[in-house]
Amino acid sequence: MSNLIKSSLTSGPTKKSSYKVPLPLPLSPSLLSRFLSYFTPFTLFTTSTRKVKGKYDEKAQAVIICNREDMEKLWKEGFFGKGNLSRSEPTWFWRNSNNDNGKGKRKEKQKLAAEQITEQRRIVRKRNKKGRVNQVQNMSKVQQITKEEVQEKEQDEEQTIEQTLTQEEENVLLEDIETLMLTTQEAFFLCYGLGILDIYDLQDNLLSVEESWKSFQITSSGFIIRYIVYHYFRSLGWVVRCGMKFGVDYVLYEKGPVFKHAEYAVIILPIHTSQNFDNSQVDVDFRNNCMTSWSWMMNLNRVCVQVKKSLVLCHVIIPSTTTYPTITECIKEYKVRHVLVKRCIPSKLK
Repeated sequence: MSNLIKSSLTSGPTKKSSYKVPLPLPLSPSLLSRFLSYFTPFTLFTTSTRKVKGKYDEKAQAVIICNREDMEKLWKEGFFGKGNLSRSEPTWFWRNSNNDNGKGKRKEKQKLAAEQITEQRRIVRKRNKKGRVNQVQNMSKVQQITKEEVQEKEQDEEQTIEQTLTQEEENVLLEDIETLMLTTQEAFFLCYGLGILDIYDLQDNLLSVEESWKSFQITSSGFIIRYIVYHYFRSLGWVVRCGMKFGVDYVLYEKGPVFKHAEYAVIILPIHTSQNFDNSQVDVDFRNNCMTSWSWMMNLNRVCVQVKKSLVLCHVIIPSTTTYPTITECIKEYKVRHVLVKRCIPSKLK
């Protein structure tokens, strides 16, 4: 592994490439407040932030955010969570809103959502495919006339159907039913690492940090190991997202999903230093002995190469004793080591 790639992984993205609000944390309003903080612990220029409220669903293994302002805050300031009715960013409401005075109306100069871009691409491909078919087919004049007549009739029928549908939709008031779903790792990072999230159960009871830690371990397989890796890369400045689409645990973005594609794909590999540990604290069966096959690793690396990502093997060294009085002491005992895997292409090494 070259020094350039190794330094980029350990140091995270550069300051020039970072966006204005990388995390949903309050910033000092002025330089005067920072200056006074050196002389006194109290200052008149204090900042406060409202905590985000989320409900933990054990069946979904996710923390659900229902408030629209909180959803936009978590997404725009760190790219946390996923809209349950969208690909990533919760844009379902303003994509489907037909009310001119509604809050979901999209501005004309605003960029299209990922779902709308995909829909437009499919329409263009379908149109080009029809054009190629018409050019290849050598039809007689009679057949061409009959085909044009059929197409005109179909277009007229489609226009009448669209007009009736639009008239019905104009009278319908759209309700915002989309929610933001946080994984257990994202939710605990916001609750424990940043302290801006309050987690409630379905009975609207507030869960403490320790209760959330224990609940996530029971319902989520390998929660501690996954959270250690998530917290590790987040602390380095990377935007960590779920990598299930590419067959890995996480993908790492330098800025975020809206700027450019992820550069690295991370697969987690636990290493047990001792067999005498508490099974309730660490999931022993979490990806146990999965790297015995080289073909599996090469297949995974080939998938990452096709999507222009570099595969990172993240080894989590689990301590022999996993019972600690505090969460902080427990996290400190885990060690993370990562190795970058490159596919050897002889033609490029000449």
